[in-house]
Amino acid sequence: MTRVTRDLEPRAGPLPVTEPEGSTQLHFDFQTWRRVIGLVGRDRLSPRRLAVQLGLLALLSGWAVFNAFFLALDRLLYPRLHEVPIEQPVFIVGNARSGTTLFHRLLCEDEERFVHFRTWELVFPSIAQKKGVRGLVTSFRRFFPATFQRLVAWESRLLPELRKQHPIALDKPEEDELLMLMSFSSVMLAILFPYVEQLPELMHFEHRPASVRSKLLDFYRGCVMRQLYYRQLYYAGGQRTLVSKNPAFVSKMRDLGREFPDAKFVYLVRNPFETVPSLIKLLRTMWEGLGVDEAHMESGTRGLLEGCIRDYFYALEVLDELPPERYAIVQYAELIADPKASVESVYRRLGLSISPAFEARLAAERSRQKRYHSSNAYSLEEYGIDPEELEEWLAPVLERFGFEQKKLSDEQTREML
Repeated sequence: MTRVTRDLEPRAGPLPVTEPEGSTQLHFDFQTWRRVIGLVGRDRLSPRRLAVQLGLLALLSGWAVFNAFFLALDRLLYPRLHEVPIEQPVFIVGNARSGTTLFHRLLCEDEERFVHFRTWELVFPSIAQKKGVRGLVTSFRRFFPATFQRLVAWESRLLPELRKQHPIALDKPEEDELLMLMSFSSVMLAILFPYVEQLPELMHFEHRPASVRSKLLDFYRGCVMRQLYYRQLYYAGGQRTLVSKNPAFVSKMRDLGREFPDAKFVYLVRNPFETVPSLIKLLRTMWEGLGVDEAHMESGTRGLLEGCIRDYFYALEVLDELPPERYAIVQYAELIADPKASVESVYRRLGLSISPAFEARLAAERSRQKRYHSSNAYSLEEYGIDPEELEEWLAPVLERFGFEQKKLSDEQTREML
């Protein structure tokens, strides 16, 4: 594997100063869309792989058009939507496979304080869609209970290999990076279309023009407003705010801090000798399911590894710019040892109070997590990565957190989900 540089690119210019309202329209990245079409067209793909790529392009394009209509409809149905406040949102970030999913799901239990996105709410981001889907599901469950339960059981069995590494479900908390995928602006595109080296701007948000970043963040703000509005319609409680979990948001941290000046960040950090092979295993599982050939998997792995290394340095650079009360750092080992204590420490650091109801849920979660570990275990050598090189590239990070390059036992590398 070629040497990876940890040097960050020169910073892009700051975002234009605008009054934060939140766009009621979808911003679609036509430039990236055209580039991906060109890459697929020039690639020598097998008939099966070409069909998959064209199918994904059609699916994502159709999804964007469908949602664009309903997002615009929200403007007519909910004219005061832009007045919904977003106060002190919490963004859980960190390199993929660092425990962000676990920590996010813990904070989602603080129902008196936070609102989050479920998977199906990301697929249908408009208020009109959410109300329609909720009504259809409620009616179907009422009039066809047996069929509804069979569908729920069928959904829980989908993608078994992927679920072993990342628990997913339509009604569970999920990454709102999916909203950027709908805009054709997400790093997730590098998984669906493994041309990472040809689309480097997807790996680092600040490499994109300031005007594009501003439009995307304005669109994202609008989606968050919709989610807060919708959740307040159907769930009792006072004014709540967003809790978001996204490894892909690491490269957006500086811009998110400008877009939401009172936002707080929780950074999950884990030994890279564990995160890197775990991430590659997850990606290869997904690529194999999509029929990606070995050459593209190797190329995609190189590009994503470089992005992963940059993210370690970039996240710490941004955190060091923030006042202490706006961020907290959680080490993965401490999180899995005692999830409740980790959450309590973060709340103290960020100046947040823990309600008795949330404390009880945390206690129950502590017992559940201590009984469960996933069976996944990985090694760097399995994927052709030299541990000595990784140690050299990430030496400052390893030194800062006391991580060691050593032979980790299977039990040490097993992941808690």
